[in-house]
Amino acid sequence: MIDMVYAATTQEGTVLQAVRKYLELQGDPGGAIFHYDSITDHVSDLEPVSFSDQAEALVEDVFDSYSKGRGAIHNPLISRGLEDLKAGKILVSDEVIPFDELSRTEYYKAVFEPLGVRWSMGWLAAGKGQKWLTFTSSRNLETGAYTGEHYARGQLFQRHMARVIHILELLEEASERKWVFERSVEKLPQAIVLLDDDRRVTFCNPAATSLMRRSTCLADKAGVFSVGQTSHERARFEQWWSLLTATVEVDGAAFNDVPMSPVWEIEVSRIGCASSQRGSGRRWMLTLKQCPDGDRLPLAYLQDRFGLSRAEAEVCANLCQNGDAVSTATAMALSPNTVRTHLKSAFKKTHTRNQVELVLKLVAK
Repeated sequence: MIDMVYAATTQEGTVLQAVRKYLELQGDPGGAIFHYDSITDHVSDLEPVSFSDQAEALVEDVFDSYSKGRGAIHNPLISRGLEDLKAGKILVSDEVIPFDELSRTEYYKAVFEPLGVRWSMGWLAAGKGQKWLTFTSSRNLETGAYTGEHYARGQLFQRHMARVIHILELLEEASERKWVFERSVEKLPQAIVLLDDDRRVTFCNPAATSLMRRSTCLADKAGVFSVGQTSHERARFEQWWSLLTATVEVDGAAFNDVPMSPVWEIEVSRIGCASSQRGSGRRWMLTLKQCPDGDRLPLAYLQDRFGLSRAEAEVCANLCQNGDAVSTATAMALSPNTVRTHLKSAFKKTHTRNQVELVLKLVAK
């Protein structure tokens, strides 16, 4: 599933194929991608998704009938749970609206009943301003309620799909539309290294190159990635890597067993080739995470250079370390909305359009 998600950033796959694979693994009959307008509280557009064309056509017919009779689609599950969705939570219908209340709504009678839906799971895929892209899947009485396994797979899919959507947004802005993974990774503020099974470096973005130059424990010797200053430390990483590559299903594995300052942890996810066999072309994405207090941009510099308030400077400095608004909010114990408000002000003062441009401008001092 992870391989198919990242294949959407290349010519080898699409987002639709990845979503269909997810639904197949979940055992969910179908789902939909809702384009939700938070001002009008209506769905402006939707894309039915299922692992069969017939099921997609049925979902589309049901929603067409619903919208023709009412003029617009009002999904109470999204409107009721929007704040939790914005916070990155995965919601199940029973957690948002009690079933006895949901079953009395027009939406349930017009959509859930004709499709035989009993439960729905959803999360926010992307959004800004008043436009929010929400993905939902559904289950019926035959397939049964969502379990912990379904929820865990939903978290896994949500996490990697968010990365892919960000990558696709970067590619949209590129002057040359080449669907190559490295072109987008190069622009990410996070320090990213791509390796094969034998730790050979296939790509290293500028942020990672800078970190490796400043660290005495990270090296790219003869094209092979290594961690540790002593032979004992290097052996510990190599043993950990051997165990990692022998595992078929891997996501978010982390290594922090040896000192790597200014890096405090290396997070690894498998990407690339769909084959799970060692040596068959698999690739691994390493995210080098900086020490929380290492190389932090001075607040005084950010305030003087860009005219930021202290709160805006704090958020921007943390963004440069954490890479995205949600992680920054978690690190600062703030709500994502508060962080986005400060970032919106920082965009205006720095004449940037998004988080990537902002980070690149701030660190290019």
